[in-house]
Amino acid sequence: MNKLPILQKNAYLTIVVKNNAIWSHLAYVDYSSEIQYILTDYTDISHLKRRLDDYIFMEEFWKEYFTLLEKTFDWKMFQSLDSELNRVIEFKDENYGLSGVKVLVDDNQDFLTNIFHSISQYSHDITVRVMDTQYIRKIIGKLSEKLDYENLVYIDLDIDSFQIYRVNRENKISKKGTLPTQYQYSEMSQQWSNEIGIIDAIRNRRLRAFLASDLDSSQIQNNWANLILHPVDVLLDPNILDTLRSFTTVQLLSLINDSKQKLSGIEKGNSLIIVGGKIPRLLGKKTTLLTLIDGLELYGNFDVIWDNEAKILAYGISTAEGIESQDIVIGKNEVISDITKVIIPELKSQRAKNKVIFSGLISSQDFDEEKIVVLGDTFELIKVPNKINKVIFEGKFENNVYVPSLERNLINFVSSPLGSRYENILIDSRLRPIVYGTDSYKNKLKINKWLNAN
Repeated sequence: MNKLPILQKNAYLTIVVKNNAIWSHLAYVDYSSEIQYILTDYTDISHLKRRLDDYIFMEEFWKEYFTLLEKTFDWKMFQSLDSELNRVIEFKDENYGLSGVKVLVDDNQDFLTNIFHSISQYSHDITVRVMDTQYIRKIIGKLSEKLDYENLVYIDLDIDSFQIYRVNRENKISKKGTLPTQYQYSEMSQQWSNEIGIIDAIRNRRLRAFLASDLDSSQIQNNWANLILHPVDVLLDPNILDTLRSFTTVQLLSLINDSKQKLSGIEKGNSLIIVGGKIPRLLGKKTTLLTLIDGLELYGNFDVIWDNEAKILAYGISTAEGIESQDIVIGKNEVISDITKVIIPELKSQRAKNKVIFSGLISSQDFDEEKIVVLGDTFELIKVPNKINKVIFEGKFENNVYVPSLERNLINFVSSPLGSRYENILIDSRLRPIVYGTDSYKNKLKINKWLNAN
């Protein structure tokens, strides 16, 4: 029996243009040889922001960009025609040709229209689409089915745009089609139209309640303005990191102030949060989790995966659709990151502070059994030591602790290289409600304890 064409050797290029950056993902599969991988390239174009409205520049930009991309990936993709248009080279084998090219442009990206026009000037073989609310709904709706989560939330945190998308399937299964419309969708967003608005947002009076840095207002504003006007991909200054964490927490609190019901129910288990955008890359995973939990006032039991490279935006639909995909059939392990299991218990008594509230075991054929103990009023990120074989995690919370959806306070799961692979377990046993210090020094002591405990 002949294979379906899409299950033969195949290569597809998807480009995401978002937040003045370009993520290129070249997916290659050869199921006969059990080979599949994604090559990734990141290009920051924020320093060119004030030139993005230059039509001639954009036309030349794509020519230079694809030429460099071919060298970076060592992959022949385009050939020039006499008319100065470019054709996608038909896919023949690994490193030669593509079955298609798609450019996805975020609907908040500056000069979106010029980007569309300039790409069409470069080549008519490139498909260009806008990543709008309907596109994200399609991703989260189909991924919730594929990954078997009843609730799925995509949180996109860029400095100039905070967006939260949620789908609640309520045990429904969609019919075949472009969008599972019968599910319940909701969205929340906070956006700034220009740099001045973002710079002014740092003046929010509530910011001081979360800051751990002892800086005066002028220092905070100068540092923040410098970050906004001169974006970076790595933050080394602890004061700016602290400001970004505090800013993100405040904006998330504002975002859900009148919309808490839109996130209700995710604490009850069988829920997944996908975190993407530039802020998580700058803050790191543990600080981002702290910020999300405190900003969105999360609790309970749910999973978290990371879309730091925009792979889910690029290939989430393809992964969910499988052999029904219109571009390429790519396995979820190439697109979906390892999982962080988050458990936020409610301590029934202040006496649980500094007492053992959880004990568990991590076991595998690859290593000796490890015992895990967690104390009350801590923020513990526990690494799952994945190697070759499955890892089994089993544990129990004490009677003075309550976690929604956990039967008899038991938690157990299996991390599998070919199935659901868990990277970490976060147990946030801090006493509720979370109270930050009355000044920056007390905040510093608390945040250092939470973030540097392991």
